[in-house]
This record gives sequence, structure tokens and C-alpha cells, in this order.
Amino acid sequence: MKAIDLTLTIYEGMPCFPVEWYPKPKFEHVLVPDTDPTGSHRYASKALLFCHGGTHLDSPMHYNYFNNEKTIDNIPADILVGAAVWAHFPAKKNLEEITAADLETATAGKNLKGVRLVITTGYTDENWGKENYFHVSPYLSVDAAEWMVEKQIAMVAIDFQTDKPGDASFPVHNILLSEEIYILEYLTNIPELLGSGFGDEFTLVVGSLKLKGLEASTARVFAIK
Repeated sequence: MKAIDLTLTIYEGMPCFPVEWYPKPKFEHVLVPDTDPTGSHRYASKALLFCHGGTHLDSPMHYNYFNNEKTIDNIPADILVGAAVWAHFPAKKNLEEITAADLETATAGKNLKGVRLVITTGYTDENWGKENYFHVSPYLSVDAAEWMVEKQIAMVAIDFQTDKPGDASFPVHNILLSEEIYILEYLTNIPELLGSGFGDEFTLVVGSLKLKGLEASTARVFAIK
């Protein structure tokens, strides 16, 4: 078995969505070897994390669906771990949409019901940390979201932004989450996945935190085969 980590590292000073209310990660050692009262030379730390920072998973509560019963802590384990089908679109340019027709062609002959659909372009690997990262991403079209609902996928996992940058109506988020299709954003390390020999089918493991009553979580994500 081989595992490939598809997760962005969280660190102080990391890229964050450019709005005032977005909290930035902050780390602090509350105990270090010199201050350990037991003399056991321990480190103990705390971290301020934003649920939507870096690689993260959105539940339907994010957009206030299902009476807020579909929270991040209530996601069934068999949604978080299972079969994935991968569609890669390296030719997609900045601010170019990925459409239903693109996905239909890339997944022809695949049974997608209950599957985690992984859609990548290489955008995050090439652009993470650039000043315009959050402004020029490729994105999913509305008809792509409707197509995913029709195919009854369990989750969509992407290495770019879900909705067109600047579209404050967030149509794709709303279509998917209202149908309990979970959204995993900002995958990375796609070059290693391309060179892995995994092909377009593997197991996806999404280790989101079990945060009671919340709408999303940072997540450690692996492709396994």
C-alpha cells in the first residue's frame, strides 16, 4: 500500500482568504522543556485554527441546510473514507470553469454513485502563496454541480475554488451542500499523485476533525492504493 498526502501545511503567515473577518492561524507553546514543572522536558502547544483554512471539508451546515443537523461531526465514516474517481484538467486556465461536459468526458463509463469525485487542475500547487491566488482560480460551473447531483456522488474534492472568484451568491456551494454532497477544498501535491501510478481510481481518506456542532473542519487528506 502507498499513501500520498494531499494536504496543505497550516502555519503562521499562511495564505488566507482576503477578508477582514478571516482569522489567521496562531501557534503557541504553553509548555517547553525549560518550564516543564515535572522536569520531563516536554513540549505542549495550542493552535488557533480556522475551520476553512487550508485543505478543509465543508458540511451542509456551512450554508444553513438540513436544519443544521448535518454538521461536520456527524459525517458518516463511510463518506470520509472510500472509493474515489479522479479527473485531472491541467489545461484549465485562470478563471476558467470546469463544466458538466468536461466531467462527463473525463469519467465516461464510471459509476459515480456514492463515490468521492476528485477534480484537479494543478492550480494550488502552482499558485499557493501568490498574491492573486484567491482571485483567479479555476472553478466549477453551475451545470457541473447539477451534473454531480444527478450522478449522486458523495463528495467532491478539488485543488481550486468551488465557485467563481467574486461570485458572492456561491451557487455551486449551495447546489451541492443542499443535496448533502460534501465539498473538500484546496488539495495539493497533485504532481506526486500524477507520478504515483494510481491511475484514476483509488481510495480517498479525509481526516476531518470531529468538531461538535460546527460546519467545517481542516482536514488531513490521503490518496491510498
